[in-house]
Amino acid sequence: MVYTVKIEQTSEYPKRMKYIAKTDSFIEKDCDSLSYIRNVPQPYGWIKESGTPPCDHLDVIVMTEKHYELGDEDKIKIIGVFCRNDGDNKLVGVLENRDIDDFSQLTDTEKEDLHRLYPREDVGEGWFGREKAEQIIADYFAKPKRKTIIMVQHTESQHHVNGMIGAWGDWELTERGRKQAYDIGKWLLYEDCDKCFNMYVSDLKRASQTADEINKTLYINPIMTEAIREVNAGAGNGQSREWYDRNKAPRGDGYDPDYKPFEDAESDRDLWNRLYPFYRDIVSGSMERILIVSHGTALSFLQSMLMGYSFEDIEKVRMNGVGGSVSKIVIEPSGKVIVCYINQRVC
Repeated sequence: MVYTVKIEQTSEYPKRMKYIAKTDSFIEKDCDSLSYIRNVPQPYGWIKESGTPPCDHLDVIVMTEKHYELGDEDKIKIIGVFCRNDGDNKLVGVLENRDIDDFSQLTDTEKEDLHRLYPREDVGEGWFGREKAEQIIADYFAKPKRKTIIMVQHTESQHHVNGMIGAWGDWELTERGRKQAYDIGKWLLYEDCDKCFNMYVSDLKRASQTADEINKTLYINPIMTEAIREVNAGAGNGQSREWYDRNKAPRGDGYDPDYKPFEDAESDRDLWNRLYPFYRDIVSGSMERILIVSHGTALSFLQSMLMGYSFEDIEKVRMNGVGGSVSKIVIEPSGKVIVCYINQRVC
């Protein structure tokens, strides 16, 4: 299989280089580079598909004479691995078009370079071929990851102050809402949201503008999606509250999960079914740190899903937040759900 390597160390740098994900840049660490000290010319990096430092990732040494700058990317195939007892294994790769498939096929000079890099081998440690490397990669991707999911309800929007319906009405933030979102971005630094978080954002303006203000601090490239839009009010979208109340369909006694205020609107069941594939993807996918910027009703349903409630439970249990509220849920590798806080006002 072909992977993408991102180069973080070359023989030109005497000091160990540290990657700063926030700015996609590198700085020198205080410690010396092992490659430089031991005169190993091959570049070193990590497999992008496995994660990004400082989060979990797979390291790889690239056996090539090609010159790279820090941050360069290239396509490689894995042919071997140096196994360490502490689990900090170092994969060995070659460029994808090189006509070798296993560590044993490296030149004697290349093997000497690698043995000079790690000359001491304890019990269970050593250089192994492609089969061992592929098993290590498979085990890495199969291992359940701890997931941290932080949810932000968009801040004050025009429809909060002008008496209009939000839903799919595409309202912008107020100036107060922009200030609230900027302050939330600064507060999220305490949750390390500037380190390895992936951000999903509703494509409605009030959510995307909340993300824009947050990103003046966090600098995360957002993933815009319709999947986490607010509930669709159909003909009621963007109408005045007075018009909405006058024209909506009458609601019967008791809770009706299929009630729609207008024929082209979403019911609670419709919204749950729209959100569920998104929920399933984030809990089963490889992302470990997720930031979601969305809307009140949509987030209340996502919170229920993350806490293990079924659709039938929302008649009895529902978490309602206010604009600018923040929630944090952690899912352990065992599947245990830890609710750190729900709909907390932080600014």
